[in-house]
Amino acid sequence: MTLTPETSVWRPASNPNGLTELEVAAGVVFNSRPARRPAVTRPSLDPEAALRLRARSLLGTPPCVIAFSGGRDSSALLAVFVDEARRAGLPEPIAVTARWDDDVDSGEAEWQEEVVQTVGVTDWEIIRPGTDLDLLGPEATAALDRLGLMWPAPAYALMPMIRMASGGVFVTGEGGDEAFGLWPYARVWWWLRGGPLPRPSALRRLALACVPRPAQRWRTVLSSPPYQTWLRSEAFRRTAELTADEESGDSLWWNAYERSIASRRSVVLGQRTMERLGEATNSLFCAPFQEEAFLSSLAAWGGRLGRGNRTSVMTGLFDSVLPGPVLSRKSKATFGGVFWGPESRQFAEQWTGEGFLPDVVDAEALRRAWLEPTPVYGAALPLHAAWLASKARGMP
Repeated sequence: MTLTPETSVWRPASNPNGLTELEVAAGVVFNSRPARRPAVTRPSLDPEAALRLRARSLLGTPPCVIAFSGGRDSSALLAVFVDEARRAGLPEPIAVTARWDDDVDSGEAEWQEEVVQTVGVTDWEIIRPGTDLDLLGPEATAALDRLGLMWPAPAYALMPMIRMASGGVFVTGEGGDEAFGLWPYARVWWWLRGGPLPRPSALRRLALACVPRPAQRWRTVLSSPPYQTWLRSEAFRRTAELTADEESGDSLWWNAYERSIASRRSVVLGQRTMERLGEATNSLFCAPFQEEAFLSSLAAWGGRLGRGNRTSVMTGLFDSVLPGPVLSRKSKATFGGVFWGPESRQFAEQWTGEGFLPDVVDAEALRRAWLEPTPVYGAALPLHAAWLASKARGMP
C-alpha cells in the first residue's frame, strides 16, 4: 500500500477528525498540511491586555474552571484570571488539580502550593482519579464509544474537570509550549540582540534552515530517531519525511511562527475534540494560548526576532502576577505512568492484531511497546485504534 498524507482506512464514525492511516499508526498528527490558512489580523492590544480581555469574557459565564497542574502555562493562566476577576468584580475561577500521590513523575504539589499561596486562590479543588484515567479505563472507553478516535489521545482524561464546569467554561493552558517555548530560533536571535550564547544545536538548526528545502528534509530524515519502533520500514520513512517537512517549514521569524500556530492541524483537531467532550456537560472549552487574537498580539509584541527563550518570554508577560522561580522553572511533570494502567496492559496482552494494515504496523512490536514500563506517548493513539477495532469485531 502506498502511504500518502491523506490515506485513511477508517470509517468516519470511528474517526471524526479524519486522521490518516499513518497518523493513527504512528500516534502523531502531521502539521505539514495546515487545517486552514492563518488569519491575518492587526492586533490593537498587547498580549497581556488581550489575555485579560478574554479572561473577563470567560469569567462572565460561571463556573469558570481552570485545569491547574502547577506548570508554568496553567499557573500563568490561573494568576491572570484570578487577578482579572478581582479587578472586574467577577466570580473567581475554580482551579482544579488531579493528583496521583503514588506516582512521583506526575507530582507537582510543591509548585502548586506556591502558586496558590502567591496568587491567593480561594477555590481550589483537588481530585484523585486513581486508575480511572487509564487509557482504556472507564473515562477513556466511554469517550471512545461516544466520539471515536480522539486527538490528542489522552484528551478524555480531562472529563472529571469538564464536568465541574457544567453550564460554564472550561479553560486550559494548552498551547503554551508552542506559543512561548518551541520556536527553534529563539536563542539564536536573542544572542544576536545581546543575550546569552545559544547551544551548538540551535546554531546548527539555523544553518540547516539556510540550505535548500530538499537538503533540510534529507538531513532530518537521516537523523530521525527510532521513536515508533512498531512501524514497518516504509511507514517509518514516510513518518520521518513528514516530520522533516514540518521542521523545515518553521519560519525564521517569530511573528510569522506565532501567527501560524492556530491554523496547525494538531491544534485545530485538538480544539474540536475538546469542544465535543464539553458538549456532554454543556460547557464551553477555551485554550486562550491557542487563540488567534492572543497569538496575533504575541506576534506583534515579539516582532521578527522574538524576545528570547521561554523563560524570557513568560517573564516579560507574567512577572507582575507570578514569582520568578515559577516562571523560570525547568522541570515538568509527566503522566505516562498514570495513563498506562491495568486495563491498558491487560488489553495489550490479549490483543490479536486488529486495527492496522500489516504492511504499516508490526503487531508484535506494537504490543511490546505497549508493555514497556513507561510506553512512549505515540503508542496511545494506536492503542485506542486497536481497542475500537477489536470492539467492532466483537472481541472482549
